[in-house]
Amino acid sequence: MKEFEELFYRDTYAKEFDAKVISSNKGEKGWEVILDDTAFYPEGGGQEADHGTLKMMSGNDVNVTDVRRNKTGEIVHYCDGGLKEGDTVHGSIDWDRRFDHMQNHSGEHIVSGIIHEHYGYENVGFHMGDMIMIDVSGPLSWKQLAEVEKEANETIYADLPILVSYPDDKELAQITYRSKKELTGQVRIVNVPGRDICACCGTHVARTGEIGIIKFFSMINYKGGVRIWMASGLKALGIISRRTDQDIELSHMLASDPDNIVDALTKVKDESAAKDRRITELVNSRFELEAGLLPDKAPLVIRFEEGLSTVETRRFCECLLENDKGICVAVLSRQNKSWYYVIGSRTVDVRPAGKALNAKLQGRGGGSAEMIQGTFAAGQSEIENVLKEELNV
Repeated sequence: MKEFEELFYRDTYAKEFDAKVISSNKGEKGWEVILDDTAFYPEGGGQEADHGTLKMMSGNDVNVTDVRRNKTGEIVHYCDGGLKEGDTVHGSIDWDRRFDHMQNHSGEHIVSGIIHEHYGYENVGFHMGDMIMIDVSGPLSWKQLAEVEKEANETIYADLPILVSYPDDKELAQITYRSKKELTGQVRIVNVPGRDICACCGTHVARTGEIGIIKFFSMINYKGGVRIWMASGLKALGIISRRTDQDIELSHMLASDPDNIVDALTKVKDESAAKDRRITELVNSRFELEAGLLPDKAPLVIRFEEGLSTVETRRFCECLLENDKGICVAVLSRQNKSWYYVIGSRTVDVRPAGKALNAKLQGRGGGSAEMIQGTFAAGQSEIENVLKEELNV
């Protein structure tokens, strides 16, 4: 069967069909089944393949887990069981999956068309997954994207027809349409009147109203343009519902109205930052007090601590050095089954000793001539003995 003559093109809304088995062969991905006609759309043009079942004359089903067009143009159904050549089978596609693809593919066309119309940018990448990902060839702000979203949803409310045509070469030459690559042979044109004209091999809804909603969820700068994550229809509604549930749960945790979550979180963040600053001040005061209790200019100071963060461990070492408590200072804090260490000196290059310590104490780490840091996997007494051997100056 020629491309564009398959049932999924003749009737995009066909959910079930009967067809004859042309071939059924065991392959690397399961059974490879070719039918004389099919409603199963093969992966292509950024759209994922349909899934579903094929029912045999015996009444047993095989699952269709993937669909591809092979090099000779035939549609290959990858199944978890074989079929008998010449038998008639009854096919049923997973309609929820297909309609989701139709809603989101049509939504992507509308969005890409609006961006191209207003900014002249091209859609240079498109992928369907948990969300729809679009790569656009130029920069956009979130404010600009919000305007695109508004206009896209107005297109949905207008309930415009989505028209599919197969122009000949002469007709095609008179049409201005979007395409990611140079095309040869028969071209299929999908037209959303006044919004977008694009060469496309995917499945689409019949009218824009069936898309329901278009929603943007995220955007990042990407290769000189932007990468957008969006969703349409029931997929968008599902994401919005989940995020609304999260907002309500957060509002309960923050004792805040859902509309004021950002203000409530900002307040919590500011209060947490103030507490962190106060804790840092108290910890630094403790370090200064402990340093004051130690004699000055010892050859080696070793401190084993519990519960210090890596930053606090480093700060304690710096405090002891600043107060001239030792020629070499080693501060260690227990982390599960290992010890995090910071070793420093104002007068001695500690890097050679660090290599020796790591070798003897199952250690990892490094640093500068003045300070090294890392972890030891040995016990406290062993660490203390080796430190004294390597660092006593």
